[in-house]
Amino acid sequence: MRQLATALRELRAEYSRHIRAPGKEPRLLAAALFLITFVAIRVVTHAIRGGVGPFFTVEPGGIHVHHMIPGLMLLLVSGLLDLSGRAVRIRAALFGVGAALVLDEFALILNLADVYWKPQGRESIDAVVIMAAVLVIVALGGGFWRAALRIAARRLGRASPGR
Repeated sequence: MRQLATALRELRAEYSRHIRAPGKEPRLLAAALFLITFVAIRVVTHAIRGGVGPFFTVEPGGIHVHHMIPGLMLLLVSGLLDLSGRAVRIRAALFGVGAALVLDEFALILNLADVYWKPQGRESIDAVVIMAAVLVIVALGGGFWRAALRIAARRLGRASPGR
């Protein structure tokens, strides 16, 4: 337990050094919420299509509201908040969630047709994968993960028998 506590303290220090101190935490938050939202919206849309769970489509006045609409609204709000220079974590969260909602329907925007469940719907997955890769690279750089691996290797090395 003591070694785990020490490793966690070291990991927190590296997180602070590589993520928090250089101002990368909002990017990491945006990347994490982007990925979480994308997975969640995919699960929900599959549940709606399969008639599972409490989920439903939103159709006020008979018009289907695609989830890119709230996504665009969140992106616009995060941009507007950015102009104020405050609430960086809220902006990052709104951006991550909004970008995932919009890019999940990228194929619909690109094709100007509802192709979500058709082969062209794959274009949305491609757009999300590209954006996720860019977000993770920008958010983390590499120093933090290199330091985390060094800590793990050092701790695992000490815990090995015969060392």
